Amino acid sequence: MKNIPKVLVVDDDANLRKTLSDILRIKGYEVASAGTGTDGIAEAQRTFFNVALIDLKLPDMSGLEVMGRIKLITPLTEAIILTGHGALDTAIEATNKGAYSYLLKPYDIDDLLLHIRHVIELQRSQQEIVRLASFPQVDPNPVIEVDASGEVTYRNPAAELLFPELVQARPGDGVLADIRGALGDGERKRSVREVRVGDATFEQFFYPVPDSDLTRIYMLDITEREKHEARLNRINLLLLTIRKINEYLLVADSQEALYRFVCEALKGLEDIAGVVIGIKLPDYMLKMVAWAGFSDAMVSALDVRGDATAPAGGIMGLAAREGRSIVIADIQNDARFAPLHEMAQEWQLKSAAAVPLVAEGEAIGVLAMYSTQRDAFDQQITSFLADAATDLAIGVRSQRLRSKLEATLGSLRKSLYGTVEAVARMVETRDPYTAGHERRVAQLSSTIGKEMGLRERQIEGLRVTGYLHDIGKIAVPAEILSKPVKLTEIEFAMIRSHSKIGYDILKDMEFPWPVAQAVLQHHERLDGSGYPAALNAGDIILEARVLMVADVVEAMATHRPYRASLGLEAAIGEINSNRGKLYDPDVVDACVRLFAEHRFAFDGVK
Repeated sequence: MKNIPKVLVVDDDANLRKTLSDILRIKGYEVASAGTGTDGIAEAQRTFFNVALIDLKLPDMSGLEVMGRIKLITPLTEAIILTGHGALDTAIEATNKGAYSYLLKPYDIDDLLLHIRHVIELQRSQQEIVRLASFPQVDPNPVIEVDASGEVTYRNPAAELLFPELVQARPGDGVLADIRGALGDGERKRSVREVRVGDATFEQFFYPVPDSDLTRIYMLDITEREKHEARLNRINLLLLTIRKINEYLLVADSQEALYRFVCEALKGLEDIAGVVIGIKLPDYMLKMVAWAGFSDAMVSALDVRGDATAPAGGIMGLAAREGRSIVIADIQNDARFAPLHEMAQEWQLKSAAAVPLVAEGEAIGVLAMYSTQRDAFDQQITSFLADAATDLAIGVRSQRLRSKLEATLGSLRKSLYGTVEAVARMVETRDPYTAGHERRVAQLSSTIGKEMGLRERQIEGLRVTGYLHDIGKIAVPAEILSKPVKLTEIEFAMIRSHSKIGYDILKDMEFPWPVAQAVLQHHERLDGSGYPAALNAGDIILEARVLMVADVVEAMATHRPYRASLGLEAAIGEINSNRGKLYDPDVVDACVRLFAEHRFAFDGVK
């Protein structure tokens, strides 16, 4: 009766379990399923499964724990981990802990079936060794029989072909010495060990021959499996590196830093000799902007043109010109890149891949990797590199846009400050006796904000508001502003109206800060004794609280048309004595510290 392979599906998604089980049964497998880790382990205790398909996240335990417990029950069961992208690290850990492989959800069912077939083929190859134990003569794999002393008593044709020293009258060292060493270490029991023979890798299966002192050793060539596992490991490391690059895209502070990080990260991969990034210039040259593993002199030799009329410019030039990934599997034997042969031989470069940096359909540069091994870049690895290059190109374009935006904002900010200062000077021309008042209030307000630990955006707003806080005085007659004697009640009312007039002027202007509201409230007081609305503390915005303290200190510390300066000491005394009553305590404390510690001073004011 034909031995039908058995598959166990462990997943908490009932629909997925049913769909997958139905497909596997159609494909000729015997299938059992479980919705929890506990049920999956119980199924494994009831019968042997060739393959267990295990979801990483189960309701009662992790998929890794399920895999480990099933392997304790039946070590020959191979596990394939099914995981979402966010669990990539755990999936890689699973392969390191004994999983045959893993697939990322949503996976292609054909890929899953291919993985299952590989497992079944591997198990059948191992079982075939046992089946052919009675027929070693026809076994295509080497079979050797030795006695207790390690002398060869039998070798099949495959063993004679692979190990000619076994045919000699007195066998030499080589594989026989290795086998004798294993027997001396206690391998005269049913066991498996792995050995290297030249460029090949074998699993040695030791089987004691019953009722004798003989041991029969069957050798299975697992070179291809080893290559597959090595390739899987390379892909895992590449994926982890690409994830690190994508994370860095979010925090890189410049294009140059981004280029350097990418080169250093990719250079850390196995067998990678060097990584280079070239950016296209208007004249079609590729400017090398970052590299790792190569010296400056080596990189200068890679300068190439990317236009169609240029001679063959190496792999980077071709990738830039055609806008597609280019792979050289064997540099020395690829006639297309003959100009590279001498250079590659000197630098011990065997293969290379170049992928264009494409963003919004435009190739802005090329990422190239060079390996010391032939065939280092297969289709899947190149595809991953192309995805990484696209992400890098998007990051570079974002950096460029950010730089342009910052330059534009800087220009707009400079224009805004110029306009604000011009308005302040216009107000000063109507009140020459208080010239510089707006500038000094702006300086003190922004410095107080910084001392209080406000955000840079708020500090910038305080600076602008300080320049504009008295803009309403433009509507007050100049003779009243500069009158050197006590004002009448009507004149004082006109002066007091400047905060409301300033608000009306500014309220429809689009500032990123509450400028108009702060101008309106900068003569209010916490106890409600201020104007124009007699607001109480809870209704006065922070910007106005800062502005009122700066305005009072500057006004008292400098000259006015109707009096001489009262001095800085008197100004500090005023805000200290009314701290918490008229003025915000935090603002007062910050202002007092600045002057007491000599970290701020008005020009010409003592």
